[in-house]
Amino acid sequence: MSIQSVVKRLQLGAVLMSAVAMLGACGEPVDGEEPLEQETPAVTQAQVPPPAATMSCDKFGTNISCSGGGSGGVTPYTYQWQVVDDFGGGSTSPYWYNGTTTRSEYCKFGFFTYGTYFTKYIRFRVVDTNGYVSNVVQENFACWSPN
Repeated sequence: MSIQSVVKRLQLGAVLMSAVAMLGACGEPVDGEEPLEQETPAVTQAQVPPPAATMSCDKFGTNISCSGGGSGGVTPYTYQWQVVDDFGGGSTSPYWYNGTTTRSEYCKFGFFTYGTYFTKYIRFRVVDTNGYVSNVVQENFACWSPN
C-alpha cells in the first residue's frame, strides 16, 4: 500500500469521524448551554372553529334590554347589532353596527285605535380576529308608534 492511499484513507476516515461526531451531538446542548424549548406547532385558521353567538332579551315596560356574547373562534371579538323596525317593508337590512355586548331599544306596545303597529327585529352576531362571522341570533318584539 502506497503512502498516498494511506493518506487518502486517513483523510476519508477523519471526515467520516467528524461527521459522526457532529451528527451525534445534534439536539444535545453543549456543556454550559441551556436546552432549547420545544416549539409549539402553529395553529392554522382551518383548525380554529368559527365563533358562535348567543343573545337574550327582556322587555320591561317600554325598554328592551339585550345581552349578547360569543364563544369559539379567535378572540377578541367585534360585537355587531342590527335593529330593523318593520312597518311592512321587510325585516332585512344590509347594515350591521359595531357595539358592545349589551343594547337597549325603545318599544311601546298597547291596544290603541290609532297609530301603527310594527315588528322590531333585534339581531346579534360576533366577528372574530380572523374575520370569521358567527351565526346570527334574533328576537322579535311587537311595538306601536303613534304616527
